[in-house]
Amino acid sequence: CSEVKWEMLGKLAVRNTKRNVKDYFIYLITITISFSLILAYNLVAGSDEVVKLSSSMGTFKNVLTFVNIIIIFVVCFLINYTTKFMFEKRSKEFGTYMLLGIKKKKVARLLVIENILIGFVALALSIPIGFLFSQFVSLIIVKLLDIPKVLFISLDPVSIGLLAIYFLVIYLLVLLNLLRKINKMTVHDFLYFDKQNEKKMFRSNKKRNIIFVLSVILGIASLLLWHSRCNVDTFGQQETLTYLITAVAMLIISIYGISATFADIMLAILLKSKKVKYKKDNLFVIRTFASKARTMSFTFGTLSMLILLSLLCLNFSSINKGVYRSSIEENAPYDVDVVDFEQPFEDFNEYIQVVDEDYTIKETIEYPIYKEPQHQIQDYYNPEFYEHDPVMKLSDYNKLLKLRNMDTLELKDDEYCIVTRNQLVHKIEGNEAIQTIQFAGKDLHLKGFETQSFWSTMTTTGRFVVIVPDEYVQNLEISEQHLIIDTKEETTPQLEKKIEKNLAHLLGNITEDGEENVEYYRVKVRGTVIEEQNAMTAMMASICLYIAFILVSAVGTILAIQSLSDATKYKYRYQTLQKLGVNDTSLFKTIRKQLFVLFGIPVVFSVISSFVMLASMNNIFQALLESNFMYLFYFVANLAVFFLIYGIYWIATYIGFKRNISEES
Repeated sequence: CSEVKWEMLGKLAVRNTKRNVKDYFIYLITITISFSLILAYNLVAGSDEVVKLSSSMGTFKNVLTFVNIIIIFVVCFLINYTTKFMFEKRSKEFGTYMLLGIKKKKVARLLVIENILIGFVALALSIPIGFLFSQFVSLIIVKLLDIPKVLFISLDPVSIGLLAIYFLVIYLLVLLNLLRKINKMTVHDFLYFDKQNEKKMFRSNKKRNIIFVLSVILGIASLLLWHSRCNVDTFGQQETLTYLITAVAMLIISIYGISATFADIMLAILLKSKKVKYKKDNLFVIRTFASKARTMSFTFGTLSMLILLSLLCLNFSSINKGVYRSSIEENAPYDVDVVDFEQPFEDFNEYIQVVDEDYTIKETIEYPIYKEPQHQIQDYYNPEFYEHDPVMKLSDYNKLLKLRNMDTLELKDDEYCIVTRNQLVHKIEGNEAIQTIQFAGKDLHLKGFETQSFWSTMTTTGRFVVIVPDEYVQNLEISEQHLIIDTKEETTPQLEKKIEKNLAHLLGNITEDGEENVEYYRVKVRGTVIEEQNAMTAMMASICLYIAFILVSAVGTILAIQSLSDATKYKYRYQTLQKLGVNDTSLFKTIRKQLFVLFGIPVVFSVISSFVMLASMNNIFQALLESNFMYLFYFVANLAVFFLIYGIYWIATYIGFKRNISEES
């Protein structure tokens, strides 16, 4: 008898699953793509061929593990929300089963089986689709790394096993939460479950208005706090991270507060205006959205958070790609750069010989950095770590400029120049205290400053260099010695490894404990920096796009299933409009307006917040971008990408909505 019951229960579950797949096709597609992307990135990260592309790609797997945790939470939220929504929609059906004598445990089993069947369909589809996605991801990485070959990502059983674990964890958490809720419900709860949340969140308009105003103030304060820490003066300070985390926490609270109150306030305002309320189909759209706003205020907050995070990911990916060229030029403009600051200074001939074994050397330049003990300028550059101003003579500086095909510098006998990084120009501009300095008993006037020729290891101070005519360095002590090598061929990371291996005795020093300390940072090879920057750009671009797509898809899916459910749940409203003489053209226009409102509410505050946060971040990165307004191009381009994906969900929802209305008419 029990076998017959299980067979009947199984047939019922399969039948309901087929019906649910039809009703929630968008949901099935989204979780299939989500699982496919998780598998694709696991396959890429676990591929030995990808890891061998760059020494930095070894961290790709570690970064991806953290990212997958975020994605799992998002997918878990999506599945939990959809499962809860499906349960709410079918609660009367389950209550009817119980009235017919089916026990609550068996109803719960039926629901569990249905959700697992849908999940297994998505899991089965995600394996071949994820395999195809992995080839596409590897192609993006190879293109970003500028490698002239194609990598084939094999289907790794370990990655499939990880996907299966993620699947089990997600569904275990979701179904346990659902079973816990079912166990507390009675037959009455089942029959009226879809009605219990249809009430105003705030009974008092005064309380609602106060919360809205406080949320807006908190949101503005959080963005101002974020902006105050996103500048070159404060960004590097230890407490900055604490301030930024505080700003984000305040913004999250603000978003939920605004989402919980804004829709209700707007509805109240619109319903009071007769001109707006009774114009065309506005009353129908407002009333329809009113029922949705009462039950989705918390959901709107969550969706706004997901949209904000997706926009930030897209914008950060663009900025990371935008600073690519500038980062290379700031870190390694020359093929080989060696520094020695341990006196007596070593002979650089051994370095030259090692490079000469594999490369054609076009030119070598050796230059010293001198100490100016008065540190007249260092006082404005955080002098706690350095007790002198770094000085370079004009002739050495001009040799370096010629090597980079830059215009040389000319100085009069009473002039000097400062070379510094772009981010620290504000230390010089308008600083009257350094317009004239004392040097070798003579006043030198500041001719100007230069940023294009500066690079991070130009001096070990990493902040600035004072350029003076040659005669002023004759009596100064040398603080460090540099070697620059220009090669005909492009350098590779293997050269840096060879130097570190063969010349470790030159790169080391003996500590007070008698141990040898090898200072590998004293050698910088351009090929290594390019590879590392390529790898970082590839990782950030692919992972940010991965996160953004999952988040936008989750938002689109939740709004889609809500809307498509309304098409069936409130079909009598649309039938009534048709009976009143509303033609299909006007009816579909009303549906479009209704969907625009529903899809638009979570976007507004997120877009505003993301723009303000990006504009603040531009204060830090603008020195490395092509122009000060490049971030506007990134913002518009990424907004277009977002609305492209978001629009696909809107169009799919609109088509499904029309189909459901037509079927029921």
